[in-house]
Amino acid sequence: MKNVFKLFAVAIFLFIAVGATAQTETAPAGSKDTQTDLAVYSIKVMFHCANGKALLESELPKKRGVVSAVAHLETKIVDVTYNTKLTAPDNIKDYIHQIGYLVEGDPADTKLNNKACSHGSEGQH
Repeated sequence: MKNVFKLFAVAIFLFIAVGATAQTETAPAGSKDTQTDLAVYSIKVMFHCANGKALLESELPKKRGVVSAVAHLETKIVDVTYNTKLTAPDNIKDYIHQIGYLVEGDPADTKLNNKACSHGSEGQH
């Protein structure tokens, strides 16, 4: 009977110790859950080649508040995961313009300071 009680006590101790460690690792005291601040903004971007896809996916995450970007070559849709406390969709459009691409809905007279690609047709960029 003593052995069963000791075994039970050790099991409870280990359960509590492992639970406390797991809680500390996933949610340290004073930390904020930034996962709840994330959103995805999908926007059609006027890129046309694999180089444009790679450029958008590598440069957008360097911008403030952008976590990641996935550009779909077939549809021209770019899915941008961003922190809502650090940036907004209008800023993401500006970031895409800074990289050198127009987005769907841009006025016809939108000028870019930097064109990302020089081998596409004029209407593409």
